[in-house]
Amino acid sequence: MHSDGKRQKVILTALFTALSVVLGYLMAAVPNVELMTISVFISGMFTGPRWGALTGVLSITVFSLFNPYGAALPPLLAAQAAGFSLAGACGGILRGVIKRRGMLAAALSGLFITFIYDILTTLASAYVVLGPDGFAGGLAGFFWASAIFIMIHTGVNTLVFSQAATAVTRISYFDDAYKGIS
Repeated sequence: MHSDGKRQKVILTALFTALSVVLGYLMAAVPNVELMTISVFISGMFTGPRWGALTGVLSITVFSLFNPYGAALPPLLAAQAAGFSLAGACGGILRGVIKRRGMLAAALSGLFITFIYDILTTLASAYVVLGPDGFAGGLAGFFWASAIFIMIHTGVNTLVFSQAATAVTRISYFDDAYKGIS
């Protein structure tokens, strides 16, 4: 990789991390509606899977550790980092698919990424709340209690991804930017 390409990826990673954190704080008061995941996904579309994954980990770590509602406990932070890493990596992996297949591919990406993220964070939250002894016995109830929130979050992100990720692939700069830093 050329040093200019690496420099561009570092700069884009920093910019997308900052954007993701700001969007997280901007939407923090609105339950189950967030724009961090799409921002991290789009970062992967521009920088590739590895840098997109890094953007995801950095974004959620900064957001969670400095959250005005309190820092996430380590099991939850680990689940969030895994989920956001997945979102960034998938942006890099699926950019061509979304460019070719359009809105449906973008919507399905949002649906599956958000659903996996919600499963990971619900498992971690259940572990934190129920503890190791009560985890297995209380897990089903914990998921039932979380179901409506998971459905809202997944539904909103499916819609957001269908619009935002598709729009990004239509920007003429998109292909030139990606080729320049590959």
